[in-house]
Amino acid sequence: METPKYLQTLWSYKWLLAFGLVVAAVAAFFAGFSVTSDGVQSRAVQSYTASTTVLVTSPTDTLFQSQVPGQTIEEGVTAAEPLDLAAATQIYAYLVSGAEVRSEVEAATGPLDEDTESITAIRRTTQPAGDERFPGSLKLPVLQIVGTASTPERAEELSATATDVFLDYVASEQTAKQIAPENRVELEVLNSGAAVAGETSNPAIPIVVTGFAVFLGFVALAFVLAGIRSNRGKRNRPRRRSRVAPPAGDGTTPQADTSSVEVIEPTADEDDQVLVGAGTRAD
Repeated sequence: METPKYLQTLWSYKWLLAFGLVVAAVAAFFAGFSVTSDGVQSRAVQSYTASTTVLVTSPTDTLFQSQVPGQTIEEGVTAAEPLDLAAATQIYAYLVSGAEVRSEVEAATGPLDEDTESITAIRRTTQPAGDERFPGSLKLPVLQIVGTASTPERAEELSATATDVFLDYVASEQTAKQIAPENRVELEVLNSGAAVAGETSNPAIPIVVTGFAVFLGFVALAFVLAGIRSNRGKRNRPRRRSRVAPPAGDGTTPQADTSSVEVIEPTADEDDQVLVGAGTRAD
């Protein structure tokens, strides 16, 4: 079976393709990794999250009481009605994620990277070991303030700063609204967790794409060089010209006035056939 023409072309430029394979491997390596003073590091975007857990409570909290003692109700005064702190915690989560808290955090820690950094908050719905990506059925007055960044130190800084800013914000709002101390919501920090690694981008994608693209460029270069070589060879082929006299007439049929006919004779290495022209006969 005859070898396809394109394979013959690629084989004739095998050394160029071998060099291209080496260049593609080097380009793919630097697309996926970087060399620093600390060694070889992956270019894959790493994400870290750190969270601070805050309990939303009040001065009249009965969490550690076994029962609520009776109270004397004055005539004409209604009994105090406690608010649903679990529902308020949901609103606090939106306040933490809002523009006002974000601007205060940026003023303290610097601008946030839109691609890798964020400040969010969620109301806990699961046990402490649970994952809020799969919410539970509980409605807890527990707020979790989360900072996300590309480094663990930055994630912890964002979470801690956002917590401090929010606590100050709540206190200033209570003062501005002149809320009595016994009626104020209290925020108690329960835990400041260390940053944990989150999801990362796939490091194989830039490696494969870059290596394939570079090698494909060398394959295209091989075909371009082969085309240039073929066209140049066709233009440089020599041709020899000769003159051939037309056959004489037999005396019975008049011959048209013909001149010598030009014949292009192919050279020894030329495969194409050249047609020989003939004079025109007149009846």
